[in-house]
Amino acid sequence: MSPSLLAKGISFVFFLAFGSLYIQLPGLIGDDGVAPVRLLNLNMPKTLDDFFLGIPSIVRYRSSIQLSEYHATEFLVVFGLVLAFLSTVVSAFCNSFTMLLQWVLYVSVVMVCPSLTEWKWTSLLIESGFLCFLYLFSLRRNSLSSSIVALWLFKWLLFRESISSGFAALSDSNFPRHDLSAMNTFFLPRISPTYASWYLPLLPNSILRALTMLIISMKIFVPFLYFMPICEIKYFVFFANFIYHANFVMVDNDNIYSILLLVLSLALLPQPKRRSKKRSTLRKLVAAALSLAVISVMVYVIYIFFGLEKGVEQARLTFPQSLLISHGKTAITYIIPVACALFVLSVILALGRALSANSYQKKMKDFCSVIIVTLLGTGLFLGSLPPFVGIVDSGSVVQLPPIAHELSETLKPFCLSNDYRFFNRKGGDALMKPSEHRTTLVLESAVDEKGPWKEVAFHHIPSLVEKAPTFIPGHFPILDYEVALSGDKSFENSPILATLVYRLLTGQKEVLPLIAHTGISTGIKYIQIKKYDYKMVASPSNVWWTRTLRKIYLPPTDVSSQRLTQLMFKLGIAGKRRSRPIDPNTISTTLDKLRKFVGQPSNLNSFYVVLAVVMVLNKLFI
Repeated sequence: MSPSLLAKGISFVFFLAFGSLYIQLPGLIGDDGVAPVRLLNLNMPKTLDDFFLGIPSIVRYRSSIQLSEYHATEFLVVFGLVLAFLSTVVSAFCNSFTMLLQWVLYVSVVMVCPSLTEWKWTSLLIESGFLCFLYLFSLRRNSLSSSIVALWLFKWLLFRESISSGFAALSDSNFPRHDLSAMNTFFLPRISPTYASWYLPLLPNSILRALTMLIISMKIFVPFLYFMPICEIKYFVFFANFIYHANFVMVDNDNIYSILLLVLSLALLPQPKRRSKKRSTLRKLVAAALSLAVISVMVYVIYIFFGLEKGVEQARLTFPQSLLISHGKTAITYIIPVACALFVLSVILALGRALSANSYQKKMKDFCSVIIVTLLGTGLFLGSLPPFVGIVDSGSVVQLPPIAHELSETLKPFCLSNDYRFFNRKGGDALMKPSEHRTTLVLESAVDEKGPWKEVAFHHIPSLVEKAPTFIPGHFPILDYEVALSGDKSFENSPILATLVYRLLTGQKEVLPLIAHTGISTGIKYIQIKKYDYKMVASPSNVWWTRTLRKIYLPPTDVSSQRLTQLMFKLGIAGKRRSRPIDPNTISTTLDKLRKFVGQPSNLNSFYVVLAVVMVLNKLFI
């Protein structure tokens, strides 16, 4: 695998992440958005400690270029978007410096945007971006010595993500995994389902059970093959992961999650050797035999684990939950020391490769590169251990050195020490609750308290029963997800939803592009919110869903409602005196013109088209 391929892939994911934010920015964090960035404490830091103890974002240095909080954030998003675009298209731009810039820009933006740090894919992209910086870092051009350490850390990241999420699901008694019925309801509660996820539950039960076994195997058993040094096994785990995540891209609107894991699968491929030698027939046979033996053992373990001797229809987990947790604790006690040994081995291999360079100067440059990457990589590795150990509550079993816990706490604000068990940190597996329906909040608008009421429709949450599922790869509609997830919280504990209601009642134009339509053409005077359960219809024609009203979440409310007014004062949306506007300059004027040209589209289709056209032209003429 070419080293630039993995880096370009991660730049592409950054491109999608920045693009997804850009098309939502005014309605999200604009001065009249649902979560105005001006309300955050973004004062210029006086010291380095002040920067790290507050919000770690370079938006706080906006006064140096005379921009408001919103324009500074928008500038960082546009800068990151252009940088990621160039790094994806032009190989010369794909280097350690531009990757570090993308990482800094994305972290800075994420810290001032609502709820983004709570999602697994955000943490995964941030950690992957920093690892990619280490992967590309070298004091000598075309040297791959230091990349050995970074590549091992990529595999460790993939291992932790798979094992953490897989074991968390298996050890949770609320998940129907033990009888392998998970796929029967896996896609039904999805907030933003796709066409494929709508049809999958209609498959025969035997196929759904087989898919459940496949998912568990990919999460629990296959990751242990990531570190095998046999070339044939590396190709096996790469293709297995690539096909697995490619399918999830098609069947699940999970933002950049599956796309990013698809890209990270490239780290599992064999790396190019400095001197390529043709392997002898004997070595090929030995490697093939070892690969077959290892895969056969894994298949046998899976066979026993699911009790497949009775057939697919009768298969189920043969271990009770308590025994699974016990085995998990035991496994962790072995995984941690083995991982430490493998990390040290990767450093030794990197040093050996560095010292085998042709000249003294090359040796010293490569040696220094390996040392720098090793120091940074050691910090990341040690910081990753406490969250990983915590997946089975085995802190009392695995005694980690104090420095590991200190590093973990230091890295957490930058999303570099992450717990990958759940999709959402606050809500746990909010997207994975076993259910035969999905629960959605439905906003209704009217000009009179007695109605008639018209539904406020979102772009990507099918609340209208006749609305078909959408397909939005790489896009994360923050407002759509926040509204959907607010159903499990009270109105007072859902600030984004409450502010959305207020903005709609006051007719703020920045928020309107985030909504498909408000239901009425004139000004909205009243809004009420209902909570519905949605179920698929057996044969969709003009109607895709049936829905059942669960409760009235918010009674008819107008802008002068005491409940709403008090909440807006508490959040600082109303009643807080705004600071004096900053005079326009060249940067802010350019940003406003660009926004007027691009607007706020509901998806990333135009971004994909531009990227594809430029890549084709680049191949044809450059």
